[in-house]
Amino acid sequence: MLTFTIQASAFGQIERGRLLQDSLPTAIAATYYQENGQLNLEELRSLTDFITNRDVSCFQGLEIPKRPKALLRHVKQVNEHLETSYQDNTSRNDSLDDILYELVLISKSLKQNTIQESLIQVLLRQKVQMLTHTVKSRWTFRYKIPEKSESLIFTDHINSPFYHNLDSTIPLHKQFDYLAKKKKIKIKDDMVVILKTFSLSGSAPKVKTFDLDLDNEWMLKWGDEAHTDVVSSRIFASLGYDVDHPYFFEKDKVTLILESYSEVQTVDDLVQRLLEIYSVDLKPFISEYGEVTSIMALSNEDLLPFIGRTYVRFTQCFLEARPDRVKRIGSFLPYEETVSDQKAIKGSLLAHHFIGNWDTREANTLLTTVHDGNYNYRISAVFSDLGTSLGVRVNMLPPDFKVGLVNEFPWEIALRKRNKIILKNAMNAILPSYYKASYEDLLWMAHKIAGIDEFNLFQMISEAHWPKAIEMLYFHKLASRRASILSAFEIEDPHPIPFDKKLNIIENGVTMVRDGELILDFTHSNPVGFLEKKGRKRNYGN
Repeated sequence: MLTFTIQASAFGQIERGRLLQDSLPTAIAATYYQENGQLNLEELRSLTDFITNRDVSCFQGLEIPKRPKALLRHVKQVNEHLETSYQDNTSRNDSLDDILYELVLISKSLKQNTIQESLIQVLLRQKVQMLTHTVKSRWTFRYKIPEKSESLIFTDHINSPFYHNLDSTIPLHKQFDYLAKKKKIKIKDDMVVILKTFSLSGSAPKVKTFDLDLDNEWMLKWGDEAHTDVVSSRIFASLGYDVDHPYFFEKDKVTLILESYSEVQTVDDLVQRLLEIYSVDLKPFISEYGEVTSIMALSNEDLLPFIGRTYVRFTQCFLEARPDRVKRIGSFLPYEETVSDQKAIKGSLLAHHFIGNWDTREANTLLTTVHDGNYNYRISAVFSDLGTSLGVRVNMLPPDFKVGLVNEFPWEIALRKRNKIILKNAMNAILPSYYKASYEDLLWMAHKIAGIDEFNLFQMISEAHWPKAIEMLYFHKLASRRASILSAFEIEDPHPIPFDKKLNIIENGVTMVRDGELILDFTHSNPVGFLEKKGRKRNYGN
């Protein structure tokens, strides 16, 4: 990923990778530059004061969330450079443009997060809007094919905070791990985490936990996104986007410790609290619990400090990394005019269709700062919470939804009809950038999807640890959806992936998949089921 590092050289200059692909958006330039091309110091100080001054505690009457210390250090550092440039009568240049653009992004994202944090529960009008967009989106994504479209030239994209060109020496299925390594995310086969507190956002049951170093955090989650988020995030990473980092864990591979200072002391307390917050019963997800013993610590030395403490293990769950080096600010799409890299955002629409993502709300985009060491920071746009995908069923009455239903995941997603490309995925939010997407934007992403071959696709799917029959059915369906995209855009497939829409799978004499449809569930290993259509709003059918 492009690094936006700020380093003062011996001559007091700033060396940094470019944030902007083109010019600074006109509205930003008019605000922060004077007519003579020098900085507008009054507006600049107002901008940085909002970000760094903790005495500025409210925005639109709402309390601003705590600002990360790393963010404050970074903004103060770049502001010093801008102040010096003003004193030296430095005229407008690319370096100043980049710094101003970064500060405006951070400021607007912080304001959006302030508003978002005040909405603990989704309001009724928002729910109605989500349902309206779900219906409307089935008829919205139709894009006119330009005349002489065959003459369009596909070119590589320029790096930006919103997209990074892939390192060709790293396999596509390893791009996710490459991003994780740069963020210093360390994962083990057997994880021990300590309960920190409860999350009050979203509808999927989850808790915030500490890693054993007490610096890095993990969001521990259960439910229908356990497999889908893992696969969808890896696919987005393979296409050039930054993502969250979820990992699936099978039975007894995660041990949650209830420390003496935690807000719950017993397993019953944990179950009751999650029931109150999410209306989901955690008991079907629990495989065992008790007190950590010295014998347990012999097989896992990470448990040694917790002998005598209460522990809980699960039939399945997933952990999403919250590394200390990464600070989450707010959405990177609060204001469309601040996004310089429109091609990457508009093109992401086709990636959402490919994985069948339903929850495309602005809140599921994140502007982050990443610390690369030695006080060097970069900003990066993250596509977050991609788990509401790969087969979504939405219920109007009673209100409910469930994800990861392989039989609800269509075999095809793109269609070329006369002079239009038609995309058929339902979405609960149709963002302005998606309305404005063009054939060229989608063609660019179609070429990226064409780069996914059979081996890399299967490796990404295998990370979800679905039962084999479901794993193979998803592989065939994603291969088919990929083929429909390439066919719609008339792209010659560089890596044809065989698939069978009439797939049959028999295991030990039992038919699991018949004519491309799952017919036998796995509720013994998956509390939410792969055929049961009651979702999180109805406690997964319990």
